[in-house]
Amino acid sequence: MEKMGWRYWLTGLIMGVVLPALATWLGISTVMRFGGLLLVLNGGVAIAVGRLIASKARPMWLLLVLPALYLLGAYGFLPAYTRYFALVYLCVSYLAYGLTATQATQAESKN
Repeated sequence: MEKMGWRYWLTGLIMGVVLPALATWLGISTVMRFGGLLLVLNGGVAIAVGRLIASKARPMWLLLVLPALYLLGAYGFLPAYTRYFALVYLCVSYLAYGLTATQATQAESKN
């Protein structure tokens, strides 16, 4: 289970499917769903996931988990224009991954 990165799958499932479904069922306003959920919360989680994967030297394909599960949740519970956020989350995660890996490499070369 640990090789498959179950923590990343669970995070992706909660943030990508459960949270959008819950926000829709609770009738949270569109502005709060877009601003609070998609930009702030999921964006922050995408950054955290990218940094964790890089710092723990996990396989890079785990960066695809959150965007893929989010895309499933967006198709089921969110308006059509929100599907593009899957690509945004992938890019943000990859950027955080790359910056963290670069910092770790620079720190190692100084020692």
